[in-house]
Amino acid sequence: MPFDRARASLIINANAPVGTGGIPGTQLTALPATAMKVRLNSTSSTAAAAGTEITGSGYTAGGQSLATASTSSTNGSNVTLPAGSALSWTNASGSSWSIVSVEVTDGSGGRVWYGDFTGQPISVANGNTFQIAIGGITIGVA
Repeated sequence: MPFDRARASLIINANAPVGTGGIPGTQLTALPATAMKVRLNSTSSTAAAAGTEITGSGYTAGGQSLATASTSSTNGSNVTLPAGSALSWTNASGSSWSIVSVEVTDGSGGRVWYGDFTGQPISVANGNTFQIAIGGITIGVA
């Protein structure tokens, strides 16, 4: 799952000699100390732009909070989420949802990670539940 271009630039600049006199650039600031969220989109997310968030009853605007910590990356290993329990949304909007992509945001809604679902678009009929299993999302850097 790639991460947002703005975040990529922060990481590169904090670890490259882009500052005065060849020192590393501005150091990264931590993301807000609130739970990260998983947001579902009806369009593709790209490096340059977020997808269009789905709407309707059964879906909370801004996404669902991740309540359990994932295992930390060591030696560059991937991180999987959600941890502890699956994430579920039951469509009660009166029409089908078409889900194309997912985004992981910081607690204030800033996009950090994004990616399209395999086999998208995924159609979720009214009254049906869409679920992301424990460990169903993998975050890593190639």
